[in-house]
Amino acid sequence: MLLAAAARAQEAAGTLSLRGQVRQGDHTGETEAPHDLYGDLALTGIGHGSRFDTFFRLERDFGSDDGASDFYAGSLQVPGAIPGVGLALGRQFVSEGPGGVFVADAGKVRIDPGWPVSFTVFGGAPRYFEPTFTTNLLSQDETIWGGSMRTTRLGGTQLSLGYFGLERADRVLRQLVNVTASRTFATLLGVPSFYGSLSYDADHQNLDLGTAGVDLLWTNPRLNFNLEGTYYKPQDDARRPALADLNRREDPTFDLFAAGAMRQARAGVSHPFGPTLSGFVDYSFQHYDHIKDSQVENSHLASAGLMWLPGGDGLEVVRLQYYVIDSDAGRVDGGKALYENRVYERVIFRTQIEVTSYDKERNQSDTPISGLAGVGFVVLPGLTWEVNFEGNRNDRFDEDFRFGFLIEYNFRRRLARENEGKTL
Repeated sequence: MLLAAAARAQEAAGTLSLRGQVRQGDHTGETEAPHDLYGDLALTGIGHGSRFDTFFRLERDFGSDDGASDFYAGSLQVPGAIPGVGLALGRQFVSEGPGGVFVADAGKVRIDPGWPVSFTVFGGAPRYFEPTFTTNLLSQDETIWGGSMRTTRLGGTQLSLGYFGLERADRVLRQLVNVTASRTFATLLGVPSFYGSLSYDADHQNLDLGTAGVDLLWTNPRLNFNLEGTYYKPQDDARRPALADLNRREDPTFDLFAAGAMRQARAGVSHPFGPTLSGFVDYSFQHYDHIKDSQVENSHLASAGLMWLPGGDGLEVVRLQYYVIDSDAGRVDGGKALYENRVYERVIFRTQIEVTSYDKERNQSDTPISGLAGVGFVVLPGLTWEVNFEGNRNDRFDEDFRFGFLIEYNFRRRLARENEGKTL
């Protein structure tokens, strides 16, 4: 027998981004100088096709001499430790549950033995970073767990059946049975792609979430069209009367807007007018079962925009967008304009402005304005420096000016080679 050594290269890659700003404090009026270092790093080729990914933030405010840090992700993924079995362990993004993505200290196992179906099981503790209105009231002692079975070899059809559980402060809030399906009909006019999902709470006997939609692609004229409907109703145990303990509510944030369910209908279309100009229009209608003493029941959200590539190569981009939000609580109209230029070698220029006008039912109105202009320079391949200037005017600032900078480094480096012996 002979032993052959198969060399596998280990590789480190990622992005380091340092962002800084000098501004006047909102409450103190003193000068603030926050600096944030973001790291998105990966190490691959460390055996059995494994990789390690991490994403973090380090902050230091040199004005107030204060600091903070966030560890968003750091997980080891081993897709081939055992044939047909993939493992992921650590702080990671868990998207197997319905209605969103969790950042959790979790473990996940995917089993794909080559059958028509694959299996996934997961469990962990969600982690939260950004403050919300319930920071001091809502417990972050949560646990999620579940699993799914999905088809892998049915051509244009995908089916999955899963279970998702959520526990907060030692109380199980959700036990959802999830079904998702999608099907593309490549031979039909418009190449329609239908999709849908249902999440049923087996414990509370309640339909928590339902979504159904279709994507269409017309060739003459060329139109991308989407139509979608959504139903959302988190059912709290013993919800009548309303629960005083926020930790017993499935979705405390949703309770700000509705007493029961939310229904949404959405339609969107995009169209390329030519090789350098394209546009889109989106519209959504939302209906809430409004809470007592509130008339917020119906809302309309719409936006339309254009994207122009003057040179046709993407080195120069112009984006324009108008949006409107109209509900029983008031109306918001706004517009955005962005221009980015990379035509000149090693020089980047970008500028953007946004103007918004709102009028609330409580006789509050204003026209906030914000703008930014920045110039960057490619110092070395992968290394970019930028300085920018930002100005704002709103109901909190008659005038607000901020100076900032950005240093970004993208890299990919081959490290030592790992030899794996194989018997011939």
